[in-house]
Amino acid sequence: MHGKILLLDSKPPVRGATARHLTAAGFTVLTARTDGQARSLLDTNLFDAVLIDHPFGRPGMEEGLRFARDLRLHDSRLPILLMTALPLDEVRHSAWASGITKLLPKPQLMPVLILHLSALIPAAANEDQPLAIPMR
Repeated sequence: MHGKILLLDSKPPVRGATARHLTAAGFTVLTARTDGQARSLLDTNLFDAVLIDHPFGRPGMEEGLRFARDLRLHDSRLPILLMTALPLDEVRHSAWASGITKLLPKPQLMPVLILHLSALIPAAANEDQPLAIPMR
């Protein structure tokens, strides 16, 4: 197992396809369509990383970045990877200010996404000593 991922994406086809690919690569993936669902999952699970689609939620909304800022108030170590179809220059400052660990453009080849997630998760680098990062 490569780690437990919380995937936030408001688009069901994308969320499902991404979850299937990550699961096939050895990750455990729980998905959320809304930030409320994601918060509920965080209350009952330990995750090794969070993957957020941006913009997440309703078009034009900053729900993904707000979710990341709120998460940072409770956990400063959990890796957060943000993927966006928006120009990186427009998103970069607000992403870093929100506590995003890694920012990637969309679309992204699945092998590249898997490599980035694996690099962010300590357990992926040393599967003999898994390290779950507590959420709260």
